[in-house]
Amino acid sequence: MFHSNALAVFIVSCFFLCITPGPSTIYVLSRSVGQGRSAGVCSALGLAMGNLFHAAAAGLGLSFVLAYSPITFLCVKSLGAFYLIYLGIRMLYSRQDFLQPQKITRNFIAVQVVRQGFMIEVLNPKAALFFLSFLPQFVDSSNGSPALQLFILGCVFLLTALPIDLFIAFMGGTIAKYLMHYPMMGKAQHWIAGTVLIGLGLRLAFSELG
Repeated sequence: MFHSNALAVFIVSCFFLCITPGPSTIYVLSRSVGQGRSAGVCSALGLAMGNLFHAAAAGLGLSFVLAYSPITFLCVKSLGAFYLIYLGIRMLYSRQDFLQPQKITRNFIAVQVVRQGFMIEVLNPKAALFFLSFLPQFVDSSNGSPALQLFILGCVFLLTALPIDLFIAFMGGTIAKYLMHYPMMGKAQHWIAGTVLIGLGLRLAFSELG
């Protein structure tokens, strides 16, 4: 379906895009520093699921709705910004220690953090527009269904981004463990992560279409 050279160029492009610091990497890093390695890993998995959603949306043409409907774009963007700010405020006032919860609580929190990462990515219209503008450059209509090609390329992007996000989560988790030895810094972890989430929310809120 894809020429080997074109696919190689796509993968290399994805790699360099993914290692460039952006909202997703900042989000994963802030969660892992603020709540530990497990939270960072769960956040990375949630973002990956969100990317899968956008890959499917690009294949089905749903991303065109966001691209050509300013009202829909504004609604989705507002929801995404509100959700990020809401999570940030919750984290600022959270007294829960994610690093040492009970076993049952750990399973619940893991699912919760995955869901949050998924919702953040789904409610990010910039991600949908990225898939819509970047992936079609590597689609060749003579090689089969463009929709299927878009979905496959989206999955390739996901598989490129996930290991990088997981690496960032592990690095952030190492920083979090280091901060645990310093009580004052440990208390600041939630504030750091919460402030970053609010900042990302404000950034999304004031971003423009295109």
